[in-house]
Amino acid sequence: MDIRLGTKNLSALLLVGAVALTLSSCGAPAHATAVADNENPRLIVYAGGESPGVEVQERADAKDLRGAPRAFKRFIGNKAQRLTDRSSCTDGYVGVTVERVRTDGYSVGGVNDCGGYRALWAEVDGRWTEIAGSQDVWNCGVLKRNVVPSSIAGNRCYDIRAQRVRHYHQR
Repeated sequence: MDIRLGTKNLSALLLVGAVALTLSSCGAPAHATAVADNENPRLIVYAGGESPGVEVQERADAKDLRGAPRAFKRFIGNKAQRLTDRSSCTDGYVGVTVERVRTDGYSVGGVNDCGGYRALWAEVDGRWTEIAGSQDVWNCGVLKRNVVPSSIAGNRCYDIRAQRVRHYHQR
């Protein structure tokens, strides 16, 4: 069988193939993250010096998380609003304090309701969620399972099996 295609026919055939490939890839999983964010994630540091970080007490305060992903701002704003709405605390700080965010889906800060704890948040399956909360050193298993960067979690974690603090490093 001898098939001869002119330049126009070959170009049209290639275009149809490219469109078909593009359309077939539209069923990508919901947890896929944009390649640009993964290749060059940015670390945004809000805490330092006299600042504990960005304090978010209600949904509208999340606008102060400059440079953070939009979905993270929405997540933190909603979390802070729920805390404030449900709190019975009358003489203490109620809200969320964000210390650092990485644009590829990791953050650390504090959750406060007349006392509180440090929290690790991550984007899991396309949604931001709290992956750990502690008043002490992070659990090594949680950090490793979620591949939390050291720029967010620090360089120490607690190994429950060995019952000791270990060095932790993740890019």
